[in-house]
Amino acid sequence: MLSAEEKELVLSYLPLVRQIAYQVHRHLPPSVDVKDLIGYGILAVIEALPKLDRNKNPNAYLKLRIRGAMYDYLRSLDFASRGIRSREKAIREAVDRLKMEKGEDFSDEELAQFMGEDPEKLREDLQAISFSYMLSLDELFQEGRSYEELFESKEEGPEEAVIKKDLRERLLKAIEKLDQREKLVLQLLYYEELPLKEVSKLLGISMARVSQIKAQAIEKLKRYLTSAE
Repeated sequence: MLSAEEKELVLSYLPLVRQIAYQVHRHLPPSVDVKDLIGYGILAVIEALPKLDRNKNPNAYLKLRIRGAMYDYLRSLDFASRGIRSREKAIREAVDRLKMEKGEDFSDEELAQFMGEDPEKLREDLQAISFSYMLSLDELFQEGRSYEELFESKEEGPEEAVIKKDLRERLLKAIEKLDQREKLVLQLLYYEELPLKEVSKLLGISMARVSQIKAQAIEKLKRYLTSAE
């Protein structure tokens, strides 16, 4: 049972939980309920209370715990399962075949028609595939740290800065090895936190193509980061 003081403390961090939940949810298919993310975020705050030092930048610590709990929950939904990878392979093969047939870029609607599928279902699957790569890259880091957190921290204390320094430097070096379009896609998706659909509109290419570029970029980053260890 939480004491009255602890309950008040948990409530004080609810805006932070909601903020992170909606940031994560922007990258997910509609089938994932943002309320579930909020629920797991609140549980993470409760579990973190015994270790929480309010004199040592608690927000930075809680961000890691909250996002880590949400990512663990999303992993339990099989975002990186064989089914997702099989679906990705089928879409990639269809993209390659349609490219050969049309000789140019094409819309998600055209791809869905080519595959004989519902366009909305295809978009949801592309979002799930896209997010699976976010989880995959996140596994390279300890304690829930993820790509976007290395760049978004607006209020980090000395301890958090030390924790992130090596990863940030390695990641920045790896990013420099990407081509310009790959850098732009990662910038828009992670730093600007735009959903896959919005990046598609902004760049004037299909969601399938954005997802493909993102997958290529993250696979390159994973190779660069693991080879540097």
